[in-house]
Amino acid sequence: MPRNSISRRVARAASIGGSRSYRQRTPLGWYSIVLVVCVVGLGLIVFSRHEREVASAGTSTTTTTTQADTPPIAGTHWQVALSLDICGTVVNLPSSKDKTSGIITTGNGVVDIQPSRAGKNAKQFEGANANLGKFLTQEDVSLSSTTLKLPRSLGKLAGTYTTGKKCGTKVATLELSIWPSSASPSPYTGLPYTSATYGNGELFMLGFLPKAASVPKPPAAHLVAAFVKSQIPKSTTTTTIKGGTTTTTIKGGTTTTTIKGATTTTIKPANSTTTTSGSTTTTGASSTTTSTG
Repeated sequence: MPRNSISRRVARAASIGGSRSYRQRTPLGWYSIVLVVCVVGLGLIVFSRHEREVASAGTSTTTTTTQADTPPIAGTHWQVALSLDICGTVVNLPSSKDKTSGIITTGNGVVDIQPSRAGKNAKQFEGANANLGKFLTQEDVSLSSTTLKLPRSLGKLAGTYTTGKKCGTKVATLELSIWPSSASPSPYTGLPYTSATYGNGELFMLGFLPKAASVPKPPAAHLVAAFVKSQIPKSTTTTTIKGGTTTTTIKGGTTTTTIKGATTTTIKPANSTTTTSGSTTTTGASSTTTSTG
């Protein structure tokens, strides 16, 4: 092949793909793709981190709310006593009209607190929501720090009582007295009336009385005391001693003791009982039987 022909082909190839201008051209398309990938990747990382933080915050909030829950809760059943003392006349509020409320009274001076009774509205009667103001408003009683307004259902006592007015000839004052339990010797007073919360077994007396007059406990105090006592579980203690078992039931129960093959059964609470191997000594109303095996 003639040399001139080869030279022309080389020159043509150089002019098509190997020119200096092509070698110096910046690959803008490549850099653009890399930039887009970096931006998208960074965005996904930021979004993922944000989602984790939101999920973590939601979990933390839920835990805090649960820990902050205070009784009464949905499954709680409490009772307190509440009566009114108007110038020396003690009365109870009439039976609640709404029997589906979480806080009701049957008219006997006992306020029954059971949030679950309200069904889907139970939370309205849980924790700090179980307060005196909510219950009184429900029973058409208006109360502030200086004024008490009683409904027509209380008959002659219906009306408005304001601190500074008189009971007979003596200036009277409105005061809420609270005993922590029926066994408490004296009440405490001066609480914000509407926000006063309930505690199981407490006694409330809302009085409009002459200053320095003694405030009696609510008549239903004994009913509430009996209810609280009924909620205390009977204690049972089981102790194992050298192969034997002692089971003790509190409050007039039965004690059965088995030690080294001997069985002692005591029925009725004893004043004094002494048991020796093969013999029995009994003082009081109890009876003891010992068998040596």
